Amino acid sequence: MNPVGPANAPDPRNRWAAWIALFFCVWAVVSRVWVTEDAYITFRAIENLFAGHGLVFNPGDRVEVFTHPLWMLLLVSIRAIGLPLHIGSIVLGLSFSLGTLAFLVFRRTPAGNRALPVAALALVSISGFRDFATAGMEYSLVFFLLTLLVFALRTEKLRDRPFFYSGLLAALYLTRPELALLAVYYSAFFAFELLELDGRELFYKRDLSALAGRVLRKGLPWLVGFVLVAGSYHLFRAFYYGDIFPNTYYAKAGLSSYFSQGWKYLALTLLWSPALWLLAIWFFITMAWRRLRAVAAPRLHFETLRELGAAVLVTVYVVRVGGDFMAFRFLLAPIMLAVLALQRLMDAFPMGQGRPWLRLALPALALVLSFFPVPPSSGVIADERQQFVEGETLVTLWTSSEHRWGRTGHRFGEFARCLGVEEMHITNSITQARCMQGIGLGYFGVNAGPQVWILDEQGLPNRDVATSPVLFRWRPGHEHYIDLSHVVRSRSWFCSSGEPAFDRVMATPIGILISLDPAVLSTVPDVRSRLAALVRLKNAGSVIVPMLETEYGVRVEELERQAVTWQADPLLTFQHRCWRNSWPPDRERPYPF
Repeated sequence: MNPVGPANAPDPRNRWAAWIALFFCVWAVVSRVWVTEDAYITFRAIENLFAGHGLVFNPGDRVEVFTHPLWMLLLVSIRAIGLPLHIGSIVLGLSFSLGTLAFLVFRRTPAGNRALPVAALALVSISGFRDFATAGMEYSLVFFLLTLLVFALRTEKLRDRPFFYSGLLAALYLTRPELALLAVYYSAFFAFELLELDGRELFYKRDLSALAGRVLRKGLPWLVGFVLVAGSYHLFRAFYYGDIFPNTYYAKAGLSSYFSQGWKYLALTLLWSPALWLLAIWFFITMAWRRLRAVAAPRLHFETLRELGAAVLVTVYVVRVGGDFMAFRFLLAPIMLAVLALQRLMDAFPMGQGRPWLRLALPALALVLSFFPVPPSSGVIADERQQFVEGETLVTLWTSSEHRWGRTGHRFGEFARCLGVEEMHITNSITQARCMQGIGLGYFGVNAGPQVWILDEQGLPNRDVATSPVLFRWRPGHEHYIDLSHVVRSRSWFCSSGEPAFDRVMATPIGILISLDPAVLSTVPDVRSRLAALVRLKNAGSVIVPMLETEYGVRVEELERQAVTWQADPLLTFQHRCWRNSWPPDRERPYPF
């Protein structure tokens, strides 16, 4: 028995230092609470599900717009208990992030000592980690699952709990699709563990039946874990969406290579993460200095290098596809994995024992590093939080987004409800087809409601756009486009025709009307004079007017004659007010081009 006395009692300063570290972690994460535009894309699909339209972005169009099925299911659970998705996603993110950080701060090393909270403090000092610890996105869940994986491997090998580990790896894949690489990577190590020691002896002794029994006994649970967790969702995806990949796979150019942009993404992420520099220096010193290297067992060296190899594998993939337009985001998983692996190695060194000052110095260092400047943008890579929280208050950051795209979406929804239409098609495009200027997709989509059907030039909710070829690479995730003919075929209401005369005739407070649908035109003020002008444009050689006539199967001369009866209908006269009153001049507009 170890005597309990002053010499053996835990140093209370270590406990206080741990609480200080946790307080800093809580402050660092809570001070960056927000919900990003991309999260609202998933929110709209969930709101449509609860409204009876299915788990889709646009009602009637079965397209999977999210890449995080497991996170989506958790959000569905939050919504099912009546909690709004905005604050619910924040609470969910804080639960995973702060719970995992608390574990890293208060846990003990295998020797029973309180561990130095290096991983927790290093991560929260990185701006990108703080931003996506909430944000309504899945990275808090990734952090939790990766921590569970790394520290479970400290006590049990892959072959000891094959079903648990394969299920965990499958859950990671359903949280971030590129983490499927981890399933392949650790499956190779699982196979290696099956052949360790007596497995190799059985092979050399030609006792293949015993070897096959061992592989079946361990390999079957490993396979079942993947099938039950990942396979079940793939089955749902195949039947519900009719595909094996989410639509974002196609929208973001699939697996095509874009190394030049990927290296920039990696370089900027490392540049803006000084904590990673310090950890890298410590690791290389440890590996190079024999005395330090001898402190850790060879097995620990192997496991550390294994986890670092997994981080490198995911990083190489991210670099290959060109990274992302959001700073940090795609590299957060390998950063977490690498930092957690180094924390395990650091646990073997008794650096914090008898040095309370070191435990107090670490939060101070993390605080200093947390102020490392990150610019709003560098080239096509942007710090999304800086862009989207401008003008937000502390209350709105927690309760709802007050971004102008959301306000615009709300007004479009009000307009559609005022007209009483079941479906209003609009196009989010500012490149080749110039329809709406800066309305976004997530904030706008949720606030507009299911009546507003959105064609997006990046193809996130539209399969036909997403599967169209990318002509040149520039900003990852924003490289598709749509032309005017595509807009016309989609029956969108508003877009510039490219003909100034047509645009002047069909200009409205909301946008340039490009629809010849009688049900739409009948609600427009001064429609008779507009149609008379279109007849003159057609006779003068307009290209857009015949194109619209062909699409809608109607002639503008016939519509002009119908307009006489429209003007006498009191209901339609009431609907004229919707066009005038939904967008007063003193409010923000999606200014038409």
